[in-house]
Amino acid sequence: MELDALELLRGGLPESAAPRRRIVVVGAGMAGLTTAMLLKDAGHDVVVLEGQNRLGGRILTHRGFAGDMYGEFGAMRFPEQHPLVQWLIRDRFGLETRPFPMYDEDTFVFLQGKGVRRRDFDASAFTFDLSAREAERTPHDLLRQTVQPLVDVVEGEEPGKAWQRLLADYDKYTLLGYLKERGLGDGALAMLGPLFNLESRYHFSLVEWFSHYYEDVFGHLVYIVDGADALPRAFEPQLMDDIRLGAQVHAVEQDDRHVRVHFRTGRRSQVVTADECVITVPFASLRHMEIEGLDPDKWYAIRNTYYGRAHKLFMQFSERWWESAYGITHGLTVTDLAIRNIVYPPAGQDTRFRKGVMIASYCWEQDSMPYTPLAAEESIAQALEDLVKIHPEARDTFEFGVYKDWALDWFACGIGPLFRPFEMSEAFYDDVIRPVNRVWFANDACDRRHRRWVEGALKAAVKNAYAIHSGVRDHMPWRD
Repeated sequence: MELDALELLRGGLPESAAPRRRIVVVGAGMAGLTTAMLLKDAGHDVVVLEGQNRLGGRILTHRGFAGDMYGEFGAMRFPEQHPLVQWLIRDRFGLETRPFPMYDEDTFVFLQGKGVRRRDFDASAFTFDLSAREAERTPHDLLRQTVQPLVDVVEGEEPGKAWQRLLADYDKYTLLGYLKERGLGDGALAMLGPLFNLESRYHFSLVEWFSHYYEDVFGHLVYIVDGADALPRAFEPQLMDDIRLGAQVHAVEQDDRHVRVHFRTGRRSQVVTADECVITVPFASLRHMEIEGLDPDKWYAIRNTYYGRAHKLFMQFSERWWESAYGITHGLTVTDLAIRNIVYPPAGQDTRFRKGVMIASYCWEQDSMPYTPLAAEESIAQALEDLVKIHPEARDTFEFGVYKDWALDWFACGIGPLFRPFEMSEAFYDDVIRPVNRVWFANDACDRRHRRWVEGALKAAVKNAYAIHSGVRDHMPWRD
């Protein structure tokens, strides 16, 4: 059965003969808020339990900069190709957006101790051990040619069949394993890795990476002018009276008739009894939660859903010298330094002043790990040392920095879930998404196409809300 998630989000859940129920939603991130909104609109009694003192989950806008400047520690740009989140932002809540372009030829490539503008990058000016075949192509063309067999599948078959073919033929590969099998040498991998931000993805699913690459999710992005946290806060008028903040869920019991959700506020433990429970928090956090009635296969899926690590390190400067000295207003500088990626965000600036903010270090996976053992002050000092190698202006104009390591966030358990080989096509994925008796699961791990994106959280929320409202319990109408 195919569900039109956008139509359900836009028009609401259909009329159902199933009785009105009381539903506990664990977590007030985007999956939890959307689940609660849909079910409440359909006439159900909803209680949302959120362990933090804010809404939004991995949408986290930091407002501790000068004037009206802000920085997005979490979601900071939303692809135009994601219809659910775009409908919420523009149509449901009427939030103003502007483009967030990620490519600017004025940004830099800094490798092997020297930097050039992106427009001037020439592999022959660096020391890469490239074969003659690799050297005669631009990096973009070399990567595209290497993944052309997957492109041919997508463009040669009807979308549904193409997707199943990709899973059947290529889900066994990591990105690195596939690139090496296709003949790329270590020199080419050392070049393509920094240029296309592949090194932190090399050991994860080829198909997951390719779906984002082919869809070009970074090609057409927008940001919310008032900050990304304006999106979860737009749910407040409808849901705030149904949300209990500071409620840390530690146990879920269930029987044939009810579910009981235990939570702590301070040192006191309380319980909510309901007909159904929808868990939207990260699977990794469930390993510290007592959940009654889950079978071994479900626990296996929970244990083995991998959550990637990442950090963002923002710096405020007394001048936006990247604009005045370099003509950079957006985009990404890539490096092989510890800071790895520098982002010049159009979002969060206050043009009344010369001051500005930038992401001086944005790292994933093994690139983020060297920062984790450092105290926040030391991580900022180390990042500044790297930054001045590319932008000397940073040293004399630096004012302060702020750092967020998502791997150390108790409620997030990382930046988001990543697939590994065999996990997209086999029973593992079914075990991730399926409910167990009266306990349901909806978060950004519960969608195959848009993991880690807000779109994935929204799609999982719609599917679970529909199933609960319609009384669907014994089969899964939402497997994509």
